[in-house]
Amino acid sequence: MRVRLLWITPPDGSLDRVEARLAERRGIPGLALLVRRPAARDRDVLSDARRLIRYGVPVLMQRADLALAVDAAGVHLPERGLDPREVRRLRASWIVGVSRHDAAGLRDTSDADYATLSPFGQVEGKNAPLGEDGFREAIRDAPLPVIALGGIDAATGAIARRAGARGLAFIRSGLDPREFAGMVKVLDSSTPLG
Repeated sequence: MRVRLLWITPPDGSLDRVEARLAERRGIPGLALLVRRPAARDRDVLSDARRLIRYGVPVLMQRADLALAVDAAGVHLPERGLDPREVRRLRASWIVGVSRHDAAGLRDTSDADYATLSPFGQVEGKNAPLGEDGFREAIRDAPLPVIALGGIDAATGAIARRAGARGLAFIRSGLDPREFAGMVKVLDSSTPLG
């Protein structure tokens, strides 16, 4: 599966709204859900993942051990995480994504299926945004599809797409039906993704 829309769970709080929207979005090509709950206990992360897997959307975990425990569709590794080659040895069929923040990081992505590059747009508490020109420059020699992350909604998604993004990653925009539909439309536009 090629990931085009990467919906990242809120870092904490209830997932009830995420579940309600997932129920409406079964069968959307390229949609995957990343369970990212950094402050939660492992058993709570596993419980959350099991709840979300029921909706038939591929679920990715940030840790390989947790992905194995819930039979997830794959992993999305942090920049300083495991080497994707090591993860492939655990389960060759997994979707393997990686987080990156610059062009140098994108070059070091052997055996990953895709990378997120962030922050594309303004995000409170994060580095200065790459914006359209910075994103385009950073992905120029990337050896794999790059998904824009950070401040992504339908409007910024269109800009990211114009800059060469092969997909969009988001948290809050997934809860808004109009924003979500707008992001799907941006990716389904007539401009080829390559």
